[in-house]
Amino acid sequence: MWCSSRCRNIAAVTRRGAREAAVQIRMIDVPRATKPRRERTPTREERDESAISRVARSSRLSRELLARLRIRRQRGELDSEVWDDITRMLDQFIPGYSPRTTPPAPPTPAASRPASAMTLPDLIQAIDRLSSGLETGRIYDRDFATLGPALERLGNAWVRRTSR
Repeated sequence: MWCSSRCRNIAAVTRRGAREAAVQIRMIDVPRATKPRRERTPTREERDESAISRVARSSRLSRELLARLRIRRQRGELDSEVWDDITRMLDQFIPGYSPRTTPPAPPTPAASRPASAMTLPDLIQAIDRLSSGLETGRIYDRDFATLGPALERLGNAWVRRTSR
């Protein structure tokens, strides 16, 4: 292994010259030192965002955070006005607390709603989920025959509509 093509060529010329002149060549292995990589230190905002994302994605971490905040509140550690908005939010998580007077209506499944009732963000989200499912393999090859005609109709409608 050579550090460059120039070094490789010089070595080849030297070996050829040694063969023709019958001079013995001695090869020396020089360990190549790796250059130390400077690691970028994340900013405080990046570290905070990373921590918040991890807690938001994990039910275990979210539960632990709420439990620790409840304990800190019971100890009186959240009594300053800096924590007032947090304590108001914690009041909503007290068992049995419900600011609603009527129970929420069950959500209607997206598939049962007509397309005209779906908002643009709903449609975009559905298309994104479909794309993600196709890319990650969550939608199986056996489902392609079922999806094909619907996607073809969508593509044809898109072409007709945008080519006006």
